[in-house]
Amino acid sequence: MKTVLQTFIIVLFFATSVLVSNAAFAQEYPELGVRVDVIAENLVIPWSVDWTPDGLILFTERNGNLRVIQEGNLLDEPLLSLEVGGVEGGLLGVAVDPEYSENHFIYLYFTQNEFLSASNKIVRYHLSDGILLEDKVLVEGIPAGPFHDGGRIQFGPDGKLYATTGEAGNPSLSQDLSSLGGKILRINSDGTVPDDNPWQSSPVYSMGHRNPQGIDWDGEGNLVATEHGPSGLRGIGNDEINLIVKGHNYGWPDIIGDEEMPGMTSPLLHTGDDTWAPSGSEFYDSDVISQWTGKYFVATLRGNHLHMIEFDLETNSVISHENLFQDEFGRMRDVQTGPDGFLYVLTSNQDGRGMPKINDDKILRISPIGDSVPPIHYSESSPETIRQSDGDSVNEVYAYIGFTLAAFGLIFVVVRKLRT
Repeated sequence: MKTVLQTFIIVLFFATSVLVSNAAFAQEYPELGVRVDVIAENLVIPWSVDWTPDGLILFTERNGNLRVIQEGNLLDEPLLSLEVGGVEGGLLGVAVDPEYSENHFIYLYFTQNEFLSASNKIVRYHLSDGILLEDKVLVEGIPAGPFHDGGRIQFGPDGKLYATTGEAGNPSLSQDLSSLGGKILRINSDGTVPDDNPWQSSPVYSMGHRNPQGIDWDGEGNLVATEHGPSGLRGIGNDEINLIVKGHNYGWPDIIGDEEMPGMTSPLLHTGDDTWAPSGSEFYDSDVISQWTGKYFVATLRGNHLHMIEFDLETNSVISHENLFQDEFGRMRDVQTGPDGFLYVLTSNQDGRGMPKINDDKILRISPIGDSVPPIHYSESSPETIRQSDGDSVNEVYAYIGFTLAAFGLIFVVVRKLRT
């Protein structure tokens, strides 16, 4: 009897200690000068994240849910649930209009099943009175497949909406200008084609891509993109980081790695025989984490790390690059800078290729060690209220602490019982 009770005490102590440590404490990395907090967990393959100027954090889950973090609380109910298709497809990119305060437009990229096939599309939605309604289909007929669906959408400094598309497992589409597959697209916010696009009346901005998944611009307006390299066809590895110039052809499937061919552009950086599976990317232009200002960050899936790169884009060269948080959080799908100047990372351990840990998947927030974490910045406009908050992260921590104290009380009673 005593052995059973002692085992129970040990297990209970371990379980409550783990619960409290997970809920109440951040992980610090003194060698990097940062700490990592979990701001949301138990998610279903989160894919992309963006912020509204009135303080909402919007993120997609690949199963079709657009979720909301409002005033620090993850709302239980999605803002929108879509019927989506796909393996690697589904609800992918989300982007908030630069003029959101005036128009309340939100853009989504997702995979839609059809009778005997599937395709990807970009749709504009309007948020009003806490309800998100479809406003306009901007682009449809983007090739879709079980793999290589692209999916990142983001507004550039020119106010245009950019989108990455994969070749859906058909490499020939990347070199076919009549197809939207294997491209980076550029459109106006109403879906029309900008007059200064490289091919007349075409949304195609660059071609020859396999499966680009991350895009961002530096302070000088240079666009850099991540791209998955071959996994079987033409070997393995050779993931790419490309400096994107309008009208350029990036070579897939004709060239990879250091190979060259007239009329085709080679990458700034490639992984050789290694595989990162690079996904979302971000130029960090804040000074909140001052040692990282100006660096380019890449969320890697198979690489299981956050990759940090310093470029000299005047000479098209890489000064340095290194792995951060190797194997600490598993697969990473997206990295973005929040309005608070912190970096936010989405994990992707529930996508069938990872090794999920307790409470995966998660949204992580990276901030400087020792900094008090300020609230999310709100613009002068009134914040959009989605619904009454269902939870309070602080109260949840108190609940964990209360559970732990109760557990220790039980342990004390049991121990006294054993002694009498």
